Parts: sequence; C-alpha cells; structure tokens
Amino acid sequence: MLVRNLILSLLVLAAMPATAADLLAPDPGLSPERVVEIQLQSLQRNDVPTPDAGIAQTWAFAHPDNRRVTGPLERFAAMIKGPYYRLLLGHREHAIRTVVQTEDRAVFAVTVVTPDGQRAAYEWELSKVRSGPFAGSWMTVSVSPPPQPRNAI
Repeated sequence: MLVRNLILSLLVLAAMPATAADLLAPDPGLSPERVVEIQLQSLQRNDVPTPDAGIAQTWAFAHPDNRRVTGPLERFAAMIKGPYYRLLLGHREHAIRTVVQTEDRAVFAVTVVTPDGQRAAYEWELSKVRSGPFAGSWMTVSVSPPPQPRNAI
C-alpha cells in the first residue's frame, strides 16, 4: 500500500507544471470535471514547485467574469488564503460529485479533508467561455465558501 501511494504521489507530481510558464491553460478538450480536478490537485500541493504555484494554476482556470471580481492574481491569492478557502490549501484528499451539467454550465459538490481531518464542502460552478482566447473552454465561475458554524444556544 505504501509503495502504491508513493507511486501515485510521484505520478501526480510529474503531471504538475514545473514553472509558472508551464501552467496548464484552459483548453476546449478538457472536461469540466478535469478542470476542477486540476485546480484541486494544484491547491493540494500549493507550494510545489514554487510558493503559491497551486494558486496561480487555479487562477489560470478562473473564468473571465470571475477574474473581474476576484482579481488580480495577488488579490485572488489573498482570498484563497483567507478564512473561507484556506482549507483547500494542502488538503489531504478531495471528492468531486456532479450536481448538474448542461452543454455550457456545470456544478460540482466538492468535499475536502484538511490535514487535521476537518471536512469542508464547496460548490464549484463552471461555464464555457463564449469568446476570446479561451472560447469553448470550461472555466470556474465561482466557488461557494463552506457554510460557517453558527453560534447555538
């Protein structure tokens, strides 16, 4: 089992971009689930090979409408490191479940397990870009923050 996990880890690392210039780019050939998987794997290993490389990779798949709200990259990185999304950084494992998928919109329920064993649930929404350099590519429109515990009496 240990050898299998080591081999799987090496395969994941080998598939990750080596430098910022090697970031995977949106491509019409990538399924929406694959885009979410790329983003989650990147956030899971955020500082490999360089600090915040995972955040940069995730930003590369942010829909232009999303970028207008959350950008530039430095602001996006601060948001990811904030209270709602930091649980995605360095998470141990994740699961992706399709909620709805149409020709140009997809929504996934994503659950992550943090390094300390907490579970967090997110709703990941993607849509196809209609025009421009990424036309036809699936990109992330929004990621809902996990519900925060309420004070109870």
